[in-house]
Amino acid sequence: MKQKSNFLIIFFFVSFFSVSAQEPLKIGHLNYPELLQKMPETDSIQLVLRKEADEMETMYSELIKEHEKNVQKFDTEKETYSNFVRKNKESELIETASKIQKFQQDANQQLQKRNLELMQPVYTKLNSIISTVARKSNYTYVLDTSNGTVVFYSLNSQDLTPLILAEMGIKQ
Repeated sequence: MKQKSNFLIIFFFVSFFSVSAQEPLKIGHLNYPELLQKMPETDSIQLVLRKEADEMETMYSELIKEHEKNVQKFDTEKETYSNFVRKNKESELIETASKIQKFQQDANQQLQKRNLELMQPVYTKLNSIISTVARKSNYTYVLDTSNGTVVFYSLNSQDLTPLILAEMGIKQ
């Protein structure tokens, strides 16, 4: 009997402390891309990327013009070439077209790499600010509603965008 009452007392205390130890979930949401766009660093990064993309586009256009000029010249003169020379020039044109295509692919990869390189400190800064705001306000979860994977969020979920912008010193 004494064991049974000790068990009930222990069970009562364990139940009481486990229930009181649980904090209620506090959920907030934000729009990550919108916050990124409002960060001042993003504008200067976009300018750098635009400049680099324009330089690559100019070079690509020059390569295309030169290649088109060579193709046009080949088309007008191909009847005067021997079979050996014609096949050689065709091979050169095909090789040049492949080099141009490779340049375009490499340029796109380089721009993506450069974008990530320049934006990484901005992502780190924003994530740090989000963590700071979430900790200060005791949020259990912060959801990003921008990508559409959050099917529903309650009216009880607070939009943290104004708090994060305030933490960054940006007025809405």
